[in-house]
Amino acid sequence: ATRQAASELRDRIVRAAGRTTLAPQVLTIHAFCLALVHRWGDPDDEVPGLLTAPEQEFRIRELLRGWRGEWPAELEGAVGTRGFAQQVRAVLARARQLGLGPEDVAAFGAAAGEPAWVTVGAFMAEYLTILDAEAKLDYSELVHRARILLERDDVLASVRRQFGAVWVDDWAELDPAQMELVRALVPDGLPVVALADPDTSIYRFRGAHPRAASAFLQLFTGPAVTPRVEVLGTAWGRSQAQAGALASVARRLGAPAVDADLAQAYRTPRPAGATELRTVQALTFPDEATQARHIAGELRAAHLDEGLAWGEMAVLVRSGRSQIPPLARALADAGIPVEVAGDEVGLASELAVRPLLLALEVAGRGGVPDADEAHRLLLSGWGGLDAVSIRTLGRLLRGSDAAAGGTPAPTLVAEALGGLRALPPEQPELERRRDLLSSAARLVAEGARPDEVLWELWSGTAWPEALRAEALRSGDGAARANRDLDAIVALFQLAHESLAPGGADGVAWFLAEVAQQQIPADSQRESAVSGRGVRVLTAHRAKGRHWAFTVVAGVQEGVWPDVRRRGSVFDAQRLASTGLGEGVVTRELVASERRLFLLACSRAQGRLLVTAVEGTEGEEDRPSRFLTELGLPIRHMVDPPARLHTLRALVAELRRVAQDAELSPGLREAAAARLATLADAVDDDGRALAPDADPARWWGLLDPTGTTAP
Repeated sequence: ATRQAASELRDRIVRAAGRTTLAPQVLTIHAFCLALVHRWGDPDDEVPGLLTAPEQEFRIRELLRGWRGEWPAELEGAVGTRGFAQQVRAVLARARQLGLGPEDVAAFGAAAGEPAWVTVGAFMAEYLTILDAEAKLDYSELVHRARILLERDDVLASVRRQFGAVWVDDWAELDPAQMELVRALVPDGLPVVALADPDTSIYRFRGAHPRAASAFLQLFTGPAVTPRVEVLGTAWGRSQAQAGALASVARRLGAPAVDADLAQAYRTPRPAGATELRTVQALTFPDEATQARHIAGELRAAHLDEGLAWGEMAVLVRSGRSQIPPLARALADAGIPVEVAGDEVGLASELAVRPLLLALEVAGRGGVPDADEAHRLLLSGWGGLDAVSIRTLGRLLRGSDAAAGGTPAPTLVAEALGGLRALPPEQPELERRRDLLSSAARLVAEGARPDEVLWELWSGTAWPEALRAEALRSGDGAARANRDLDAIVALFQLAHESLAPGGADGVAWFLAEVAQQQIPADSQRESAVSGRGVRVLTAHRAKGRHWAFTVVAGVQEGVWPDVRRRGSVFDAQRLASTGLGEGVVTRELVASERRLFLLACSRAQGRLLVTAVEGTEGEEDRPSRFLTELGLPIRHMVDPPARLHTLRALVAELRRVAQDAELSPGLREAAAARLATLADAVDDDGRALAPDADPARWWGLLDPTGTTAP
């Protein structure tokens, strides 16, 4: 399904072979199609480039703004917005997955009496014409072009000579066009094996065939060939308790499209894994902070007490943008090494990245910020000022210009930062930021690429060195600084790999690309994960992976299942090979979410922990119905037991014991002695290793403040 999964599968096949051999061809469908188009495309044409999902969406938005087609009056206000472009993009992809052209979409719209769909068909024709002129392809068009090439006898014969068997992983995740492509590749009599797990098929929103097993039988049945379905009856790495919990969820799904006996065997595999008592648990907590604290404690205990490597553990969530950042921060603050793929969390939501993106946006407009932008820039790590300094600066600006008496101070600061107003004397930090914005704006005007402008903005301040120094220190700030540096490195990597052109248009392109990183198909930076820390990722990204200890966190009603409809104007699922239908109903959305939950829970090969918050804040604080469907006793933990797996936790516990008058004097003295030892411990640079162990830093121990001046 992804490049990373294909690479991992290739390596596993080579290792399992146990001898040196030529690496097998393990490709994603799109990688195969791209190679085919490059090899057999018209030699007189330019080699087409492949648009990533964010680039495609940005291109559609541009075309929608400039297209002269006539949309229905009720849609004119929506044309050009991101949401409208996303829905149009989904319709275009769905059409190609079904093998439909622009004229088919327009005809279906006319037959249903829906002018908006007729216009989408006309826009699709314009979109394909422009991309063809630019030598660009999107993913669905790439598969369509490959299928057309395979209709040529010379191409088909050449491709078939390259292999003697075809194995297809995740057959249930292929859309109809991809299935037809595989069928065209395989001549009658050639071995073909497709592996599918219908209960964890999660890519219906991308067009995955809803009845994959029966589609395989229909496609490959011939006069001399009768394909068969076999069930892999052993669930490796799964305990009896886990198998029972997963079966309890699966029973609420519709029956797979196979015979009843096969379906029964598929749903009841033999467990062949761990037999420990705690192989599967379901827990609820009063708030998210308590949930994160308990997860951190369980992960660290598994590492220290059970010897699990950090890379053998993972935390899965439903929503990357809303759930991963706070959970990853909480785990990192607890001393857990965390790894999050660069595309899993939108860079625009990272605190360290925001000021750089804002400065880039301002530079793209000429280098003059408004009052709010100037305030946010100067308060950030990039600006280096605090609120008091900004207020003082505003007073100095007003005092230095008698004509500025009626101008608000924030406006004066913004004009000074943008070079529209003279600076007061002795303001080196503001002068440096003003010159940086001016220099960056000049680079944009000269046609520099976004990565060059970003480097000018980043390297011209003392912020990089301050972050580096903080990251190398011990203490709470080090983890925060490392996270900030990781986010900034990811931003520069994305800017370097971006296809954005130079100049102001390139800046706008890149900013839109960063803002739209939530698109699941954008996985270029997934390979940056090294496997040395606990993975924090979405359930979608977990497909094809397993861990010895898996935590499924934040299983909340309203979050999981997420039954919001994405197609308020154009529901791509309405499009079928015969016309416009009703689209996806709520029951099918819940079933898709249940399959996703089942997939997440099945990633555990050893131990599974499922958590949720049960508080008083309405639906978001109510555990999901899926938690109950596991059929497990759900334990509510108000105050998880303290774990002394970190230095901070140890210091806190020693302080508690040392100050508890109800404990024995000997125990209190022993705690105080250990606190003294920790307070005196320093690193090679003389910095305290446990500063909180020093009583001088404790609240309430200094003498009360008096009225006499010191």
